[in-house]
Amino acid sequence: MKKLVILLHGYGSDGNDLKGLGEFWAGALPGLRYASPNAPEPCEAGMGYQWFSFADITPQNIKQRLTYAREAIDAVLSTLLQQHDIDAAHDQIVLVGFSQGTMIALDLLLRRHFNVIGVVGFSGRLIEAPTKAATTAAEVLLIHGEADEVVPAQETLTAQATLNQLGIPCQVMIEPELVHTISAAGVEAATQFLIERFGWEDEEDEE
Repeated sequence: MKKLVILLHGYGSDGNDLKGLGEFWAGALPGLRYASPNAPEPCEAGMGYQWFSFADITPQNIKQRLTYAREAIDAVLSTLLQQHDIDAAHDQIVLVGFSQGTMIALDLLLRRHFNVIGVVGFSGRLIEAPTKAATTAAEVLLIHGEADEVVPAQETLTAQATLNQLGIPCQVMIEPELVHTISAAGVEAATQFLIERFGWEDEEDEE
């Protein structure tokens, strides 16, 4: 069974932004593959890429933007899974997102197109949740800086409550004084989460 981490970057960035995380985990965790694709659209802000437009975004139109973006996002991921020879139904996939990438990761988890066993979301929010989620064994770790002025940390607490209501276990780590970024402590927590979700911890216990 193959193990793949897919890294989903933030608005106006690109796949290289989180590539270092993928390289770190692939070097530290045996047999782990990673992919860090670019979002499908060039960013309207003039640099990098976007998963969907943030221009004139409102609480009312953000769900519609996400809906329109899903087809292009699915095409990116379908190509990526083929490139890495991943069986979408049986191989193990963890999604790791930052900011807008977290929004996409949580949406993918709830749409359940492939075998997502975990999501790590930094500095993001849950845009839309079904009233009832498909059965999943996935777990979620959400990490957010308390001093984030781009996406308020309250969004992570709201997402946690919603996911728990849907029966999806969600841990939260709120970091005091941290702004809209990924910290060393956040990476450490995410690494431990990957070890647990991919089962390396169980293998160590057996030894």
